[in-house]
Amino acid sequence: MAGYLPEEIIEKVLLRLPVKTLIRFTTVCKSWLSKIKASTFVQSHLCTTIDSNNQNDAHLLLLSARSYSKERNCYEHHWLHWDSPEFGEYSKLSNPLSFFTPKNKPQELRVTGTCNGLVCLESYYDNSCKERSPALMLWNPSIRKIVKLPRIPGWGHPNDYKVYRMYAPLGFGYDPHSNDYKVLRIVILRSDRFSFRYSSVVQVYSLARGSWRRLSASVAPLDLQASGIKRPAFINGCLHMLKYREDDMYCSTHDWFIAYFNLATEVFGEIMIPEALQKRRCSISRYGDSLALIKDYDTRDPDNRGCEIWVMKEYGVAESWTYLCGEVVLKEEKDGGQSRMVLFDPKSGNQAKVIGSEDHVYCFMDSFVESLVLLDHANAISTK
Repeated sequence: MAGYLPEEIIEKVLLRLPVKTLIRFTTVCKSWLSKIKASTFVQSHLCTTIDSNNQNDAHLLLLSARSYSKERNCYEHHWLHWDSPEFGEYSKLSNPLSFFTPKNKPQELRVTGTCNGLVCLESYYDNSCKERSPALMLWNPSIRKIVKLPRIPGWGHPNDYKVYRMYAPLGFGYDPHSNDYKVLRIVILRSDRFSFRYSSVVQVYSLARGSWRRLSASVAPLDLQASGIKRPAFINGCLHMLKYREDDMYCSTHDWFIAYFNLATEVFGEIMIPEALQKRRCSISRYGDSLALIKDYDTRDPDNRGCEIWVMKEYGVAESWTYLCGEVVLKEEKDGGQSRMVLFDPKSGNQAKVIGSEDHVYCFMDSFVESLVLLDHANAISTK
C-alpha cells in the first residue's frame, strides 16, 4: 500500500480508523508502528475522533461500579455506554486489577476522573490504614496501558498541624497549552479537631515531567478551608469545586460559590453560581462541554423531591446560567450505601426508567473518548 499511495494520503486514512484497528496495524511494518506511536499522530487522531463524534452525535460514557459476593468480596466493573436515550452498552472494559500480581493487588480502585481516553485511578490497599496516601495511576483502557505515578510526597507541615488533616478529592484534567495531563491534590490541615485554624497544601502532578510539585502557599485561597468532599469537575481546562465562605462555617446555610483551578496557569479563580442555588446544597458536574450544577435530590424529604439542573451556556459568564429541561441520567443513592442509575426528568420530577443493575454500587460516570494517549509514553506498561 505504501508503494502506491502518498504518505499524506495514508496518514489521512489512518487518522479515521478506530483505536483497536490502529493497534493491530502497528504490527504491519516498522514505519507504520513509528507513525502511529508518534505524539503528533496521537494528538491528531484524538482531535479527529472528537470532531467525528461531535458530527455524528456518537458520544460514549464511562461507567464504573462495584458488586459484592455473599462472602463480601469486592468486584469492580467498568463499561462504555452510548450517551443516548437508549443508553446501550458499547463494550465492557478489562479490569485494570489484572495489571497487579496477587502480592501487590490493591483492595479497591477508585476512579478520580477521565479525560481524552485516560482514566485516573486511586488504589487502596487497606481501609484500616487511614494515614497511607493512595497510589495513583493513569489507565488507557482502549490500548490497555497504565502509567504508575510516583508516590505523593509529604507536605512539610508545621508541627502543630501534623495530627488532624482532611483530604480534598483528587482532580484530573488536561492542559492544552502544554499538551500535558495533570493531577491536582489539595490537603487541608487542621491544628486539632475542635479548631478552625487551617493550613492548605496544593500539589500538582505533571505527566510530561513525571513528578509532583508543591505550589506556593500564596496560590491557595483561604476559602479552600471550607472544602467539599465531591469530586472536582473538569471543564474548559480547569478543575471546578463547590466551596463556601470561611465566615459561613458556623451558619446552618452557606453562600456557595465555585472555585476553579486553571491547569495551564496553575492559579485559582472563582465563578458565581445562580442566585437560586447559592444557599442550597448542590453537586457539580459536567454536561457535555458545559459546567453544570445539580441541586441535591432527596426522595425522603417531601419538600425536596424536585431536581434542579442548571447549565452554564457560556463559560465564565454568570448571566448564562440556564435551567435545564429534558431527561438526564443521574445516580440515585439509596439507604445502605446502594445506588442505581436512573433516567430522570427534572421538570416533572419523574423517573423515566432505571438503567443498569440494582445489584451494583455505581461509583462514577462521565463522558469518554477512545484514544491512543500513552501509546508513545516511555513508562507506560501494557496490561493483559
